[in-house]
Amino acid sequence: MFDEALFQQRLDDFKPEPLIIPVDPTKEIEILMVAEDNINIDLAKVNYLNLLNNDEIKKICEDTIREYGVGTCGPPAFYGTTDVHFELHERLAKFLRMEDSIVYCYGFLTLSHSIAAFCRKRDVVFVDERANLAIEQGLDIALSKVVKFTHNDPEDFKAKVQEVIAKEKKKTRKFLVVEGISWRTGKLCPLPEFIAVAEEFKIRVFLEESHSLGVFGATGRGLTEYYNIDPKRIDMIFGTFEGAIGSIGGFSAGSYIAIEHHRMFGSAYMYSASLPTYLVKAVLKSIELLGDAPRKFSGLAKTFYHFLEKECRFKVESHPEAPFKLIRIKPKTDEMKVYQYCKERGVHFIQSDEGLVINLNVSLLDEKEKLERVYEVLKGASELIA
Repeated sequence: MFDEALFQQRLDDFKPEPLIIPVDPTKEIEILMVAEDNINIDLAKVNYLNLLNNDEIKKICEDTIREYGVGTCGPPAFYGTTDVHFELHERLAKFLRMEDSIVYCYGFLTLSHSIAAFCRKRDVVFVDERANLAIEQGLDIALSKVVKFTHNDPEDFKAKVQEVIAKEKKKTRKFLVVEGISWRTGKLCPLPEFIAVAEEFKIRVFLEESHSLGVFGATGRGLTEYYNIDPKRIDMIFGTFEGAIGSIGGFSAGSYIAIEHHRMFGSAYMYSASLPTYLVKAVLKSIELLGDAPRKFSGLAKTFYHFLEKECRFKVESHPEAPFKLIRIKPKTDEMKVYQYCKERGVHFIQSDEGLVINLNVSLLDEKEKLERVYEVLKGASELIA
């Protein structure tokens, strides 16, 4: 027989453990690789315009979570698109001076699947020999014929195009994929020269702007603004928000027809959950807050570059205005000495296969003591291998 009193008693006695550890709502939840203080300075984090630390963006994200929740729980084409996503599509297209745009939930997927959405097995794709991993994976997915040219060399690109045309029996679609700032070397793409060759041979141009958006051009619009090029001469601009823009995810911008095609054939866009609405809001606010930060950052980048080259005598491979500085030191033992010396004195950056990578932050301009300390430590490190 069912005992109502016993059942109620057992319900009253049931005290399960909480599903999550209670969090103090007054404290921020952030896992820091480097806890910055009077001693430690984090030049490993990618936060070029310091938007990750912006209180306005944090407040907007909090308010959006309270209204929309954390995730969208669905792909964009099903039920994962909100009015805020549409707002960003329109705002981003206007900012980049393109007709339309879409956003992805993850930057790496944006790069690989933007390529795979357009390139087919019978197509020929010309790509830099030092292209980043996401681009390489996109080409693997597309199964297109890949022709590599010398790093940032328009003349070699033209020679490779002529070789392909001379050998082909039937005309094929051709694409060019270039990076505004190379992920591997930090070098600046000579975009006008590449476009000239592409237009001569009727090749579609895809420009990847992960490390140039927000920091190149007077208002941060990237290489088209930096070189004063009409964006419509480029078929697609794509990249991540994980550099200068204070969010995660990625974007693709182009003509109405190109972006509509992308919506239908970008598999990661079609079948992955959309970018959480609060992160979309973060992008919108970041674009609004750019102001003169790109101009200030350019000044910092050039000053820092010349300090490394002239004062420290380091070999800096990246472009003077690149947002990160790639330092190559040989032999590797000397590179390790420099890295360890700086780390022990609280200046933290990245040691990678390519070399030492220092990610700049525009806030250093407002924190003169911190910048001077970085200079002092780097100068001391350079004397170890002089």
